Amino acid sequence: MRKGNLRWLSAFVLHLLFLSLAFCQEALAALPRDYREFKARYQKEGRTPEGAVKLYFEAVFCYIDEATRDEGSKMLRYALHSSLPIERSHTLGTFVERLRDPDKQHIFRSFAAGATPENDYRMSPEDFSITETRRTQESGYLKLFLKSGGADRPRPVWVKEYDGLWYVINNSSTYSGVRPPQSALDRMKNAHDADYDAQGTPK
Repeated sequence: MRKGNLRWLSAFVLHLLFLSLAFCQEALAALPRDYREFKARYQKEGRTPEGAVKLYFEAVFCYIDEATRDEGSKMLRYALHSSLPIERSHTLGTFVERLRDPDKQHIFRSFAAGATPENDYRMSPEDFSITETRRTQESGYLKLFLKSGGADRPRPVWVKEYDGLWYVINNSSTYSGVRPPQSALDRMKNAHDADYDAQGTPK
C-alpha cells in the first residue's frame, strides 16, 4: 500500500476514534432517562464517594424537571438511602420544598463548576461537574467538602458505604441558602418598574 493511502487511512481511523470518544463522553454526561437507568449506573459509579455525590446531583436535576419528577423522586430515595419516598420523609421536607420552588432551584445549580450569581448560576444539567475541595474521614462515614459558586466556604456532604456502594446520608448543606442570582437582585432593586415583573431583565 502506498504511503499516501496509509496516511489517508490513518487519518480516517483517528477521525472515527475521535467521533466515538466524543459520543461516549456525551452519552456519559447525559442525565439518566429513568430510575432503571439511574440504578444501573449506580452499581458502577456509586462505588466511589465522588461518584455517589455526582449521581445525587443528577437525581436532583431530574427531580427539578417536572417531566422527570416521578423518576427523579425514586432516584433521590435511592441516592439518599431513604426508607421512604422523599415527599413522605419528615426530615426532608425543606429539601423537597426547595427542589419544587423555582426561586430556590439556583441553590442546587450553584454546585456546578462555573455557576455563579453573576451568570445567574447558569449550567447544563446534561453536562456538569462538581468540585470537591477536600474530604475527612469520620467514624463510619466520609465528609466531602464541595465548592458552591454562591457560598464563601465549601459545603460538607456526608456519605456512607453500604454493601460496597456509597450513599449521601446528610445533604442539608446542598439546599442551604446561597447568594441570590444577579437577575433576582435586579428585580428587587427595580421592584417599582413593571418591566422587571417578568423573569430576567428588560431588553
